Amino acid sequence: MNQCLAQHVLFYNVENLFDTLHDRGKNDHAFTPNGGYEYNTPIYYLKIRQTARAIRSSINTVGQNIDIIALAEVENRSVLIDLAKHKAIAGYGPWQVVHYDSPDHRGIDCAALINTSTTRVVTSHPIAYSSTYFRSRDALLLQTKSASDEDSITLTCAIVHLPSKRGGAVQSAPLREQALKAVVKQLEKDTNQNQLILGDFNDLASADWFQNHLKNGWSSPEFSYPKNILGSYKYQGRWQHIDLALYRGSNPFGGIIIAPPILLEIDAKWGGYKPKRSFLGRFYTSGYSDHLPVYIFNVIHS
Repeated sequence: MNQCLAQHVLFYNVENLFDTLHDRGKNDHAFTPNGGYEYNTPIYYLKIRQTARAIRSSINTVGQNIDIIALAEVENRSVLIDLAKHKAIAGYGPWQVVHYDSPDHRGIDCAALINTSTTRVVTSHPIAYSSTYFRSRDALLLQTKSASDEDSITLTCAIVHLPSKRGGAVQSAPLREQALKAVVKQLEKDTNQNQLILGDFNDLASADWFQNHLKNGWSSPEFSYPKNILGSYKYQGRWQHIDLALYRGSNPFGGIIIAPPILLEIDAKWGGYKPKRSFLGRFYTSGYSDHLPVYIFNVIHS
């Protein structure tokens, strides 16, 4: 009997993984040597190193080979190549880069690193939901199979970074709803029954537009949390779980918020811990990201 590929996916919003060059037509001037962040070559390579170390620490925390590293807030293919070949994670691969430029005004995209020792990409393409009046990052669709078993069932995975709450949570909610509907509509064209949507949803699972999909054939993984960590992102002292997932198919998925000590720091203002982010205002802190990684796994085969 054919078996579904035992997918182990790590999602990580890496917080502004830019190169130091200006891309024409993109609002990325701040992430250049003369920009507001004074983002020069030494800072860039530190950012690559810290991102790779965060991923390595997450993989070691999970204690499991990762098939797909799903990423948000990466600028282009070149930064992904530098990340994939960094010594901190190169030995956990080899990694195949999957990336498409999107119309996001800042130039940030969703992307993936595929562990080709375990996983083979059948097809990939972007899912666009921008309009004439609103430009945002595309979702990334992947279809993958086992690298060693031709008879394995394909998993269709969509990596998302839905529109932010800029302009207000209520006012911006329709943009996130529209984006997710576009992703689901694309997946409805896919004959594969094992489907997973994961990424930065920029909202809580309690949001009405998210709950509507739970009423229409989708499920959300049961997540577990480390001690005293109640989400994947912290805002004004409150943990928020905004890096979420939806799935449908024959096998359920589970999820874990990953919070190894190196990715955390003391929250001096609000108490407890918070993610050790890369930037504080316009200052580079040598941290990692303002988000924590999320591990999504197939329950049956984990």
